[in-house]
Amino acid sequence: MITTKVHRITRPNADVVVLHLRFPSGVRAKFQAGQYLKVLMEDGDSRNYSMANPPHESDGVQLHIRHVPGGRFSEGVLAGLEKGHALTVELPYGEFSLDEEVDHPVILLGTGTGMAPLKSIIEDQIKRGGSRPMHLYWGARNSQDLYLADLPAQWAKRLPAFIFTPVLSEPEPGWSGRTGWVHRTVLEDYPDLSAHQVYACGNPIMTTAALNDLTAEGQLSPDAFYCDAFVPSGEIQPKI
Repeated sequence: MITTKVHRITRPNADVVVLHLRFPSGVRAKFQAGQYLKVLMEDGDSRNYSMANPPHESDGVQLHIRHVPGGRFSEGVLAGLEKGHALTVELPYGEFSLDEEVDHPVILLGTGTGMAPLKSIIEDQIKRGGSRPMHLYWGARNSQDLYLADLPAQWAKRLPAFIFTPVLSEPEPGWSGRTGWVHRTVLEDYPDLSAHQVYACGNPIMTTAALNDLTAEGQLSPDAFYCDAFVPSGEIQPKI
């Protein structure tokens, strides 16, 4: 367990809080890009959140927290947090990390705050000088839900084989980008995924549909599908 302190709280849109926690002086945490931690509450209950920062930023963690109506942490504890307040965390957990033993092109597929572990993976690859082709698909209801919309352009400047495609299911008037189900957009672009790996994170409806459709229609090997499904309690379901 590590007792952290709140360093910064930002609200990029009405439904998401980006929480920056700092470890005590001299404390560093080892984790793999894509893994998650547990935030421990006073009564022993906990909530799981993916770490959005890459592993080389090891003096703290960045968490992306979606507001859940009635949520004990997202609506209760989080509302009272201020800079300097203490939170206890345990880490690392999970197996949602990039398979470094192969060099297949990578599809990163996220919805909502499922962007958090994908951000960690991308920024880790930038730090490592990675050269694997990566195509990030971020699904959201509308453009306001793309709460880190400016970051992918910065990543593309540092990862030559990086592509970003936002996909909106309920686009506002004037949207000229892709629309519909985000995983169906992947199939439109990549009808044959037999040589790819897919890393999907977000709504469990999306991750389940993606596994079923990408393997059945896109020739993706089930062993090449990696998944963390976010559920309302804040729990993260492990790799399928």
